[in-house]
Amino acid sequence: MAEIKIEKKRPVWPWVVLILIVLAIIVYFIYENRDNDDYNDDLNDGTTTEQMDDSIDLQSDSTYDPNQNYSSTFDEFSAFEESISDSTRIAVDSSYTKKAFSNLAKAVVAKADESALQNSEALNYLRDYSTLSANMSSTTQGMEASKNFKTPSEEIVTVLGAIQSKKYPALQSQVSDLKQIAAKVDGSKRMDGQQAFMNSFLNKAKDVLQAMNN
Repeated sequence: MAEIKIEKKRPVWPWVVLILIVLAIIVYFIYENRDNDDYNDDLNDGTTTEQMDDSIDLQSDSTYDPNQNYSSTFDEFSAFEESISDSTRIAVDSSYTKKAFSNLAKAVVAKADESALQNSEALNYLRDYSTLSANMSSTTQGMEASKNFKTPSEEIVTVLGAIQSKKYPALQSQVSDLKQIAAKVDGSKRMDGQQAFMNSFLNKAKDVLQAMNN
């Protein structure tokens, strides 16, 4: 009598487990992608909002320039302030002194432009002064160097006086003091003998500009 072979049924649960694992993986990736999308949306929204806030802040700032060139008033003043940080070199080192006066002229011109001051002979002189002063010899000493700073100091006072009359009436006495100091700078005397006057002039000019910028 022939034997009848009966095959045992393979258990189904391994397949069930496998299907559940696959489903779990699919669900995981679906939620992971959705979370990433939400995060990116939040990030983009945050960046956009921040950029808009920055844009509003910049546009509300009087020194903002749409071409990314900010008004040079503050920058020029900072450059001038830095250039007189070593008072011992003023009127002793002609190159250092030249840079200080040149930077002061730039700061005054920037303030004049910001104040919409009309062009004048003094203002045009200061516009050209930085270019003209670049041609001065860095070794120029004595009376010749002193002459190079007498005229710019007078023109600086003239332009600052015009700005003060137009926009800053409370600064009249300070500008008058600056004018008196400028009058003491003597183009007929050696520069290194006028260190106190030149330092006083440059620092007083800094104070006037700072008051106008506040």
